[in-house]
Amino acid sequence: MEELKKEFLLFAFAFYEKFVSIYEKDTDTEAYLVLPLSYLEFAKKETFLFKLLFINDMDLHIMQSGDFYQEVGNQKKAEKFSQMIGVSLEQGKEIFLDLFLYTHGMAVLVATDKLFLDKDDQEKRIKCILFALKTQWETRHE
Repeated sequence: MEELKKEFLLFAFAFYEKFVSIYEKDTDTEAYLVLPLSYLEFAKKETFLFKLLFINDMDLHIMQSGDFYQEVGNQKKAEKFSQMIGVSLEQGKEIFLDLFLYTHGMAVLVATDKLFLDKDDQEKRIKCILFALKTQWETRHE
């Protein structure tokens, strides 16, 4: 039974990745916003799969910030994200993790019918937190 569950989770994650790909092609969204905004849209449109993948069976155990990058794909996503926003990989990894934590909180609220912001408001908030994270990092490392 555990093997069947593992196979279904792999299938569900592949479905999520396809969802992100379609979102990227079908929306006029700046590239660096695709992951957070598609994550929120997935939480809204595919609530049960979102809860399964990213709440109930999320295989993520962060004891320190570097642990986030042990999960398959996160390192490459952070590298690409860093390039998109024009920062070093070190800075980009910190910002990417913080942005994920912020967006995940929003997505959980969306999936549990507690948050009903439209796409424009979501985008505004993500841009705002991204600007704040970049500014904070730059201030700490001057």
